[in-house]
Amino acid sequence: MDGPKNATANWKTQFLLTIRSDPQNVSNLVGSGWYDAGSQAHFSAPSISPANANSRLRFDHWAGAYSGQSPSGTVTMDRPKVVEAHYLAQYLLTIHYEPASIPHSYNETSWHDANTDVSLGPVPPLYELSSVERLRFVSWLENGNQLSGASVEVHMSEPHEFTLSYVTQYYVEVRTSFGTASGSGWYDKGSTAQITIAATTGYWPVTYTLSGWRVTPSTGSLVYENGSWTLTVDRPYVVEALWNFDIIPIITLVVASIFAVVAVVSIAVAYRRGMLTRGQSRLRPRGPKEAPRGKTLICSSCGNRMAKGATFCEKCGTPVATIPGATVEDRVYDYIVRHDGVISMSKASQDLGIPVEQLKQTTESLKKKGRLA
Repeated sequence: MDGPKNATANWKTQFLLTIRSDPQNVSNLVGSGWYDAGSQAHFSAPSISPANANSRLRFDHWAGAYSGQSPSGTVTMDRPKVVEAHYLAQYLLTIHYEPASIPHSYNETSWHDANTDVSLGPVPPLYELSSVERLRFVSWLENGNQLSGASVEVHMSEPHEFTLSYVTQYYVEVRTSFGTASGSGWYDKGSTAQITIAATTGYWPVTYTLSGWRVTPSTGSLVYENGSWTLTVDRPYVVEALWNFDIIPIITLVVASIFAVVAVVSIAVAYRRGMLTRGQSRLRPRGPKEAPRGKTLICSSCGNRMAKGATFCEKCGTPVATIPGATVEDRVYDYIVRHDGVISMSKASQDLGIPVEQLKQTTESLKKKGRLA
């Protein structure tokens, strides 16, 4: 104090800014404190406040001395102020894909506001992966429980975990060059394909017999039981029937044809020899077939000598009927002999130029004379 002095105290007015949350358990709120009157106070709140692994709080809006939807803001401190950050609860929706190769139509994890509804699906019934492999929709699963339908409506009042389940399918192609085989189609992985086919096919005498199967790839194997073949489907397969040509029917046909020809020839020979007759007379000449020695006829046309009873001249072919001296009985007898005892009355009547009645009378006369039996 080296002289009289004056000391003046300068004061500023300050106002309190309070930052709080609804609900109250949100941490990391920034901006609460004292600010000089007229100054600008900056504040902020976290956009997300984790609660646990499956639930959290999402910043929604400010209320009180400030309004807005941004997690941060500024106010002029012209009085004490309270700014409140409002949060909404969110729950986690988890979707698993089985198998993992399913095209992901939905995020594996997503957060949704409490008490909102979420639609899942409808999902495609099939996913074509290739011409021989695809995925077939099975169901939605929640906590191991199977849900019906390709769509699910979820009310997010709590965390939810779903599994979208598909099964892998493979195509089995059954091929055959002959006959008809069943069994081609799509099969679930691990299921059993049943294949049926007739053991023989074709039309007699061209027939084929099943000799086995060719399976591609060769890792597959067929098992025969109860008249069909089974194949465990663990991948796409091509199953082809193998056939052997059955030659036995051809041999049978050839042998039967030979026997038929022999039978026809035998019948013809028998018929020719009179063993079979149809519309004909069976007469058995007695004695030698040739005319008695010394009894000859002379052809009026060429002078050739013929046995008595000849029908035609052996040299010029002139009918004996025109040759004088040949009796009707001789002509008939000779005709019967020449035809091995089997004649047709109408044909003989025509050949000999004798009425049928006269021919019958002549044969009866020959029988009485003992020349015919």
